[in-house]
Amino acid sequence: MAHIRSGRWYLPGGEEPSACSAEVCRALRELNGPALTDPQRSAELLREIFPQGELPEVFAPLYVELGANTEFGPGCFLNFNCVILDLADINIGARTLFGPGCQLITVEHPVTDHARRAQGWERARPITIGEDCWFGAGAMVMPGVSIGDRVVVAAGSVVTRDVPSDTLVAGVPAARKRELIDVPPAPNAQQQTTPRPRRAWPPPTSTGRAEAPAPSRGLPP
Repeated sequence: MAHIRSGRWYLPGGEEPSACSAEVCRALRELNGPALTDPQRSAELLREIFPQGELPEVFAPLYVELGANTEFGPGCFLNFNCVILDLADINIGARTLFGPGCQLITVEHPVTDHARRAQGWERARPITIGEDCWFGAGAMVMPGVSIGDRVVVAAGSVVTRDVPSDTLVAGVPAARKRELIDVPPAPNAQQQTTPRPRRAWPPPTSTGRAEAPAPSRGLPP
């Protein structure tokens, strides 16, 4: 794995990556399966997939290449259909949230060298994401990108360059839209004094999807 994580071009293959990927695939099949309803077993499978760091809260299905190269801080969340291709290291700071369909991609192929691309050459570059970030649905982070703290990535954006802290980015490729500054709550606003409540693991239906809660009419009690 050292030659893959070095950032140099390589031809994929080898026993070690294949074995790691096979173990992760087995755990993912069970995690994503419609029969899994036990939160404790879900946590055990997530620990098999992500042996390092804290365990994120995950709404299945989830898709991961290796898992061993990804490390989360506490309080992270992955919504449905997130994809993590972690042939290089991926480090994610505390309390960072990912909407449905987000993708973290560390692998790229030659752009101008057609012969090497046809042969399957690739390289992997690490991704670093800070604390308290929020990624809207369908956001993608590409190889080699470093993202600061408290960054918001708008839905559908593709992040190809580094992003400084306290920034909102959007678009393809993602571009800076504005600086983010914490706004103090209004004097009469009730301040949040307890941690964000964690949603329970959604019990799958016969189709493997979570039951949706009944819609609220928004009427006062």
